[in-house]
Amino acid sequence: MTTAPARHRPAAARQLPDSLRAPAIARRWVAQTFRQWGLVLTDEAAALLVELTSELVTNAIVHAAPAERGRRELAIRMSAGGGTVRVEVHDPDPALPTVREPDWVAESGRGLFLVNVQATEWGAVRDPGGRGKRVWFSVPCTGAPPEGPDEGETPMPVALPHDILGSGPNRVIALHGWFGDRTQWRRLHPYLDGDAFTYAFPEYRGYGDARDLTGDYTLTEIAGDVIALADKLGWDTFSLVGHSMGGTVMQRVMLDAPGRVRRLVGVSPVPASGVPFDEEGWALFAGAAAEPANRRAIIDFTTGNRMPSRWLDEMVAASVGNCDPAAFRAYLDAWARTDYHKEIVGNPTPALVIAGAHDPALSPDVMRQTWLEWYPNAELAVLADAGHYAVEETPLALISHIERFLG
Repeated sequence: MTTAPARHRPAAARQLPDSLRAPAIARRWVAQTFRQWGLVLTDEAAALLVELTSELVTNAIVHAAPAERGRRELAIRMSAGGGTVRVEVHDPDPALPTVREPDWVAESGRGLFLVNVQATEWGAVRDPGGRGKRVWFSVPCTGAPPEGPDEGETPMPVALPHDILGSGPNRVIALHGWFGDRTQWRRLHPYLDGDAFTYAFPEYRGYGDARDLTGDYTLTEIAGDVIALADKLGWDTFSLVGHSMGGTVMQRVMLDAPGRVRRLVGVSPVPASGVPFDEEGWALFAGAAAEPANRRAIIDFTTGNRMPSRWLDEMVAASVGNCDPAAFRAYLDAWARTDYHKEIVGNPTPALVIAGAHDPALSPDVMRQTWLEWYPNAELAVLADAGHYAVEETPLALISHIERFLG
């Protein structure tokens, strides 16, 4: 046993719930993270990474500061470099663990013994000031990304601010668009079926109550935050509804939480390929972060130049007031220029794509050429009286399509 781990990059971290669900959440997160990083592990090392992660988290849940159970702060951190992948588990108990010969007849009690025997290295370090400890292990990695300058750690996923509506067994997370926040869905609230569904409406970093929550403002980051929210809510499986930018976000969530997403509903959804722009169009959208007039022109265009002037003004005012400009601009690059569609081609997840007949940007034809080509179990619904903002333009018809598909 060694006492101090070496510094590695890249690195990522996330919080864990203080519950028996934590080991399963940690296993999924570790497996997803090393795949996202493009690490090359042997089958044995990959299985060992997940197994030993589960053992450390279980050890923390069962043994760390039992008097504080239910309100402990637990976290996991993963890093790669120097030919190894390392996982650290933080718990609030400063007492360092000791390896004991296990009772081979018992069903438990072998976790730290297995870590000691199977890990390349492992160790435990008290946090400064006696605030807890970090227990860590490493396994070999045959193809880790090259180490470079320390550019900081990937921000830890957080459970985003959110509204909850309903108490039904069918769980749904609704993801807002580029111009919206969680309040964009409130027009629907009175008419949603709260007996059949439980809806969660989060808002991303930089928006609404999360306006001061900084980050990288990427699709992967939003997906991590949404998954963290599902974990906090105790939702092992759920469906996703995504409007516009939220449409590409929900596909990233589906990929990063394999087996957890039941169904997808996209409302004028951005495809996983992003959106192509000509030079003039890009200037209009890129300038929208600083110029309200650009936002008004975009909303007017994507609703077919047919909506009342006062409604356009209201939409622009809400958009300007609900989002940090720097985050807003960064999210444009995220949804428009991130192309990961090869990862979703052939995905069997059932998907409903709802397009507005008056939306010239993400039109029904664009949906046919992307979503319906890539998802074998996708279907298209066209709202004849809507453009890009069906939540505002045709809310009752939208609800009928969503709940019929998800029910």
